[in-house]
Parts: sequence; structure tokens; C-alpha cells
Amino acid sequence: MNYQSVFIDEAILEIHYIPDKILHRDSELQRLRSLFDNIVTAPYEMSQKAVIVGNVGSGKTVLANAYGRELREKAERRKLDFHYIHVNCRQRRGSLFMVLSQVVTRIRPDFPERGYSANELLDILRQILDEEETQILLVLDEVDALINNEGSDALYYLTRFHETTPDEPRRLNLLCISKDAEVFRKLDKSTLSSLQRNIIRMPDYNKYQLADILRYRMERAFRPDAVPLEIIDFISEVAEKENGDARQAISILHGAGLEADNDGSRQVKPEHARRIAVGVYDGVVVPDEIKHLSQHEKLTLLGISRFFLSSTAPEATTGEIEESYHLVCEEYYEKPRGHTQFWKYLKKLDNLDFVSIQMHASSQGRTQHISLDKIPAKTLQEKVEELL
Repeated sequence: MNYQSVFIDEAILEIHYIPDKILHRDSELQRLRSLFDNIVTAPYEMSQKAVIVGNVGSGKTVLANAYGRELREKAERRKLDFHYIHVNCRQRRGSLFMVLSQVVTRIRPDFPERGYSANELLDILRQILDEEETQILLVLDEVDALINNEGSDALYYLTRFHETTPDEPRRLNLLCISKDAEVFRKLDKSTLSSLQRNIIRMPDYNKYQLADILRYRMERAFRPDAVPLEIIDFISEVAEKENGDARQAISILHGAGLEADNDGSRQVKPEHARRIAVGVYDGVVVPDEIKHLSQHEKLTLLGISRFFLSSTAPEATTGEIEESYHLVCEEYYEKPRGHTQFWKYLKKLDNLDFVSIQMHASSQGRTQHISLDKIPAKTLQEKVEELL
């Protein structure tokens, strides 16, 4: 059979990809529009400033870039000269000079980067904006690095950019992005007051929102039927436990696809996602407590790993795992324990974080579902067999 990749457009899963549609951030996007659309509706009249705050993976950067793309399109339709300039302050070593250097060369690519101080570059930027008769929305991503390195001065100069020329057109608008709102406490009161009026807070994604985001990417990045929806749900639940980090959820999906390709599989399986999740979250592959488990607790764990190695489902019922445990007991010439004792084994393994047990309500009542979130089934099987 000819090899066929699970992907049709892998780039859609890359970190810098900006999707056509931003899911579950409608109110935040609308807030950006209310703050900055005046750049195209009433050009040069205002200089707006705002802050986006949220945990890693809450969509801060992708929201800003998506809005920047939208604003560029609006400016083009109105034949307005406008630049959306997104600078990562950490990559610019938290240096105001390096930030301004990037901004100036974005507008004037042939401008010499050396030979000026940061304050001189500020004056040069003002002059260039006037000469080009343009305006910019400057996004300072990971602004923490700039504040930690420069103190209040950098943001003071940028927020007061038009102060010395009150009657001139307003050409610079500022949007800061940070994962930590506390960092702004390091600013002096006047700088802080000009920023804290417009704070957009990004809540963590829940598993249902993460599933929507993953499905949107999956439908565009993968071949049809290459990723069962159960895989999306599985990754969403894993990512929700890590503060709803959408970036890592997408990274796991991407990595799972690469694992499927490496295995020559035409479909992404839960085991592919488990392998990547362990690496992404730097989890302990097999906790040391495994050495201290009783014989039948180890046999239960082996039954679990065997089940998930042979199954394409990310979850199992108690009955399915108990059946697998019985088969393992037969292999090792051990008499299986009763259901009540077996359930105690499962609860202990859940408490030790080997497995995850969740209650699911259905028309037939409540059932327990067991999953392996952080330990690849293959790794677990090899470790238990070694101990047995």
C-alpha cells in the first residue's frame, strides 16, 4: 500500500499561522475594534493605548495579529497609509533601542540600524511618520521583557510620544501584550494611568472551546477522516488541565500527526497524542511509585496499557479494563481479584496519577471512564513488564 501523509496543509498547525476566524474571542476582538478602528474611521485624531493580558496559550498574539490583518484591509479599502507593526520584546532583548530599530526599518527598510541612541530613534520615528504621512499600530508583545529591562522609561516615552507636539496629527497607537498583569505595577503612576484604562483580559479556554479550535485547524490541516473526533476531545481534556493552553493543544495535535506519519499510520491514534503530550508538558513518564505497587496493582496497570495499545479509543469503561486485567492475570498465572478489589486498584492508580477516572452521565446512568493522559501506553507496558 502506498504511503500517504495524514496532512494536507501542515502549515496551518504552525505557531505563527493566523486563522481566518478567531474562535471564542468575539468580545475581545470587538473591544479592539472599539479602541483602534478610529485609526481608519477618524485618522490622525487620536492616539490610543491598550493592554491585552492573559495566560500562555490564551490567544493574545493570534488575536492581535488577526485584528492587525483586519485593520490593514480596512485601511487599504479607504486608501489610507497605515502600518501594523508587531514586535516581540523578548526577541529584541527587552531593549527600547532594538524595538525602535525594528519599527523604523519596517517603514524604511534601508534605514541604517546603528549609530543612534534610543531617544534619537524616537525623534527619527516621529520625523519618518510625518514624512510618510502614515500612522502605525505598534504591538509590544511580551512587553514584560521591556519593562523588566528598561523600567518605566521605555513605555513612558512611547505613551507620551505626542506630548511635545499636541497640535500635530496623531500617528502612533500602542498595544501591549503580557501574560502577567503584575508587571505593570513596576511602572510609574503617570505611565500606568495611561495604560490601565483599556485592559483586555483573556480568560483561559475550557475543553469545549479548545475542541472547537482544534477541530477548526484539523479540518484544514489534515486529510478527511485522518483525525477521529475522539482524538480532539482527548487532546482538549489534556490541555484544559494545563490552564487551557490552546498553543500547546495545537502543538500536541501537530506532533500527533507527525507521529502517525512516522508510524506509517493513515490515522492519528490516542497513543500518538500521548507520546507528544508527555514531551510537551515535561511530565514524568513513569512515576517512581510504580516500583511500590502490589502485584495485582501492576497487573491492573499492565491491563490498562495493553488495552490502550490495541484500542483506537482514548477512553475505556471499567468493564473493558477489567476484562483486560483478567487476560493479563491469566498470562501471569494469577487468580483475578473480585470487582470491588479491582475497583480499589483503579482508584489507587488514579490517586497516583497513572490514570484518570472521570464520571460520565448518560441515559443508562453514570459510568466511569478511564484514560491515559500523560503516559504513553507503550512506555507503561514496557516498564510494568520489566518489574513483573
